[in-house]
Amino acid sequence: MTRKSILQIIAYGAWNGGTRVDNSIYEKKGLTFKGGIPVNHKTIEQRMGVRTRMVAGTEERIGVIALQDLLDTSGIDCSRIKLIIGATNVGDDKYDPGPLVRFPYELVRRQCPQALVMDLYAGCPGFNVAVELVFMLSLTGYLKPEDLSIIIGAENLHRAKAFKPGDTANILFGDDSLATALKTGGNGKAQGQYSLLQRSEFTVKEDPVLETALEILKSKAKHKIDGIIIDNQLGNLAYRVPATAARVQHALTELMHPEPAVAGTFKRFREALEFYDQHINSFAYDIMTLDANPQRVEQIARAYVQSGKYKNVISVYLTPDSGIIALHKGANYTFARPQKGIIDTLTHTHGCFADYIQALPDGDDIFGDMDGKGVFLYATRGAKNLLGQLFFANGIKVEDIDLIIEHQANFAMIPLTLDQVLDHDLPEKKKMVADLVANKLITNVHERGNCSVVCMQRLPYDLNRGTLEPDMLQGFKINANVEQLKKARLILFDSVGAGMTRSAFLQRL
Repeated sequence: MTRKSILQIIAYGAWNGGTRVDNSIYEKKGLTFKGGIPVNHKTIEQRMGVRTRMVAGTEERIGVIALQDLLDTSGIDCSRIKLIIGATNVGDDKYDPGPLVRFPYELVRRQCPQALVMDLYAGCPGFNVAVELVFMLSLTGYLKPEDLSIIIGAENLHRAKAFKPGDTANILFGDDSLATALKTGGNGKAQGQYSLLQRSEFTVKEDPVLETALEILKSKAKHKIDGIIIDNQLGNLAYRVPATAARVQHALTELMHPEPAVAGTFKRFREALEFYDQHINSFAYDIMTLDANPQRVEQIARAYVQSGKYKNVISVYLTPDSGIIALHKGANYTFARPQKGIIDTLTHTHGCFADYIQALPDGDDIFGDMDGKGVFLYATRGAKNLLGQLFFANGIKVEDIDLIIEHQANFAMIPLTLDQVLDHDLPEKKKMVADLVANKLITNVHERGNCSVVCMQRLPYDLNRGTLEPDMLQGFKINANVEQLKKARLILFDSVGAGMTRSAFLQRL
């Protein structure tokens, strides 16, 4: 039976401070883009679509500010909060072992001491994956009607000094934080058969990624894995950007498919993408629970298989010294798509591209490292498979979407992404892409830069408060239809980032 509503986004709170910094600060520093192209205002806008970005103060914890704003403006009952997720990558402090969400949680700890509190590491799609996690827990009854979940996206990349001073990646990013409240509307008893097929413990000796993959290989037998969720208690940025689960996914793939690994398939973009889409087709992300209870990740994995959307999910509780692996199997569960609110989600990870965005040790420090070309290829060419599956399952096409909220890694990616998912001849397609960008998509990348996880939350927030203005960017009209888009009924949230992971969900109002 179709259920009317399972999960609704009900309120936002935001950090709206910082200093606006334009492109001029990057001129006359001797910086160049690849090919020797000088860095200046014109080339930054041409390549990235960025004119300005917001920079947070060095003493601010912007996730705390965003949650306080949500509490001040929404009137939510904090005693109903059962789940708090910090969706982040670097956050306020790259040296913090985590979970980073513990700072905003202090604002509400007394009112909801029993809440499940965790960081979630899935790269820039962290908000979308967090929504999916809340959706799974709501579908299967872990979260009850009227329960509230809070997702706090926070990236203070300037304070954290995420990239080396001479890295042009610094130009792209802005600081931002939003807090989103979601309410579980209804659920039902999951009908099907759940099995915990195997639980095993192992000792971590040298390489937690490879050793975890080897242990999974022992436990999975002949089952196809639909997802890997790791409670990552390693406490090191290098193991959360990208998520350790993404690297484990690829290590497992190479162990299971040694011939393409030896043949170099995973070193060639097109072949690697096609192989993953055909043979792997799964998700992989990390959480880091505040209470460090190994049962938490098993509860989440169980919800995934009981939702009816996934059959076999691996959970891992991983510390620097040891790990606990469990294989969760679901049979005969049926996904009942809700009519309103969050109606469907889908996440895929391609761990073969994990090194496209990663944190790497540099002496006693650690910095982000990004393969710009690789990220661009994956962000655009990886869209068709995942969005095609999501649209097909829901009987829609991209043209049916009223409002498109795309991750703003770089504005140039957005038209190319839409081009990938439109099934039309080239002359007509170009016109349709321009129309979608102008009239069904909203953007503020030119004003705020790439805000990583947070743009998925910032964009609908800015739309509803009336701060998006019509403009031209890289030859495209943008924000040309904002008043009409405030009335949108079918909304697509689509994001891509470290892992490499793509995650999307559909919301119907």
